Amino acid sequence: MVKTKLRGGSIQHQLLIGLGVSLVGVLALFWWVSQTALHKISEAYVLTRLAHDKDLVAEHLVYRNQRWWMNSTSIGPIYLSPESGHYYAIKTPQQAFFSPSLGNYPLYLKPSTAALEVYETLGPKGQSLLVRSEQLQKDGQVLRVFTAENHDPIQQMVLRYDLLFALLTLLTLLSLYGLHRWLLKRAFDRLKPLETQLSAFRLGQGLDLRTDAFPQEVHSLLQALQLALEKSRLQFEQSRQRNSDVSHSLKTPLNLLFQLLETPSLNPELKTALQKQSERILQLIERELKFERFAYHQVFNPLPIAPVIDDLQASFARLYADKPLRFVLDGQKDVCWLLDREDAYELLGNLLDNACKWAKSTVYVQFSAQKLVIEDDGPGVSAQQLSQLTERGYRADETKPGHGLGLAMVKQLAAVYRAQLTLEHSVYGGLRVCLHFSSV
Repeated sequence: MVKTKLRGGSIQHQLLIGLGVSLVGVLALFWWVSQTALHKISEAYVLTRLAHDKDLVAEHLVYRNQRWWMNSTSIGPIYLSPESGHYYAIKTPQQAFFSPSLGNYPLYLKPSTAALEVYETLGPKGQSLLVRSEQLQKDGQVLRVFTAENHDPIQQMVLRYDLLFALLTLLTLLSLYGLHRWLLKRAFDRLKPLETQLSAFRLGQGLDLRTDAFPQEVHSLLQALQLALEKSRLQFEQSRQRNSDVSHSLKTPLNLLFQLLETPSLNPELKTALQKQSERILQLIERELKFERFAYHQVFNPLPIAPVIDDLQASFARLYADKPLRFVLDGQKDVCWLLDREDAYELLGNLLDNACKWAKSTVYVQFSAQKLVIEDDGPGVSAQQLSQLTERGYRADETKPGHGLGLAMVKQLAAVYRAQLTLEHSVYGGLRVCLHFSSV
């Protein structure tokens, strides 16, 4: 599940995350290396000074009359000032000497048998001291000299470096993020012409994708897309041609049949029945040819729908003149739909024909820019029949004339125009058909 989500996510998002993680990793490594080097260099510098201080302290230590003597006044003012940050201590087997700068502070002298040792400890006023402890031999005796220096200023300098590095890192990340986001957007904008061409693409047409107008990285994708579209176009053309051939082939014997129906000696009742069925077959053929035209021509001009309804109302009033049929219309005269004119007549004609066929006396028609509702006051259908009405060939009443194709054709046309078709029980007793267009 996670892998599928990552594969289908935004390329720009994944690239920016990868860039951010890589930059953070590189900058973190650089920070660690530089901080480690800075600490090592600063510590080595302080230890070098402490080694020089050890030599200075050792020179002022004198063994005389079986005792060690330390001339602190001549060693330097830095060791005389209290809490100066520079301190020393000397341990002999019998004596210990401390720099006046320590005052009464008990400097921790770490016991050790090593010749040289470095450690950290606290000094006066919480100073952080770096201590260098070295074992010496002087005048035949073993002694240990401790020299210490407050390295808080160096630590503060390192902290300032860390803060400055963090700030520069943040600015670098934001700058690079913005730069790469702009570069990626600029690169993806080069695919906008492809989006425009695909949006304007219509089924059955070719698409000329010039690979030199797009980034090299998508050339293979464009070639595969163009090949697939070309195959689709050829298949569509072959399908249209086959359907057209079949339809026109059927029209020829139908025309001959119509000519035979003009024979005077033909039984009138048989003639009427054959003529009605032949016309129905011809209508079905025209219906299929019309779907082909729609698949090839996908752009329509707004069609005023009120005149279509008025025309069909007059036609069905004559067709069902045997019943006292009344039409109740509710809609604005300027309402337009983006439908082919023949499709509009087919759609409304089937719905009104079905309503007139079952209505007792009244057909209700309500229409707007995005909605059509047709109801009748007929006997209605059961809940089970309601779900079967749009099935091709289904007839709620076999005694009524028809072939069970009207509502199935309406459903097919509604799908073509991305409209939602719903069938419900009407408050007037019959059927309520609602057609909602999402983008008319």
